[in-house]
Amino acid sequence: MKFKILILILIPIFCFSCNKLKETSDTLSATAQAIKTYKVNFKWQEGFEAWSKVPATSDYHMIAPGLGLEARGADEINSIIFGFVTETELIQELVDITEHGPYVTCYLKLTTKAGEKFDAVEVFKLDEQGRVTNIWAL
Repeated sequence: MKFKILILILIPIFCFSCNKLKETSDTLSATAQAIKTYKVNFKWQEGFEAWSKVPATSDYHMIAPGLGLEARGADEINSIIFGFVTETELIQELVDITEHGPYVTCYLKLTTKAGEKFDAVEVFKLDEQGRVTNIWAL
């Protein structure tokens, strides 16, 4: 009997805790929200122009080791990274986005114009002002 009462007391507490956790994880910083907006509305034709709305430091660094791509700063990101995006007519579908401390992680489904499909993860590191300093495309 005591066990049943304990269960009846703990279930609402557990449910309330889970709802609070979900509310917290659904709240994104302004930069994470800008990244999410960019990813949700991603069109390879808009390339760097759309990305440039996300706050970043002047020397931010991106590396995509699986593709052999690396770039630092807006000019290189535009020519190298978005050159690849344009060449492959890359389509991105945002599956999920999470934020933990200074890290924003995007889970993506990618498709190229050749029909190649693959899952990817992008990790963005933010500085104290909420600007992107590093991007790892994995």
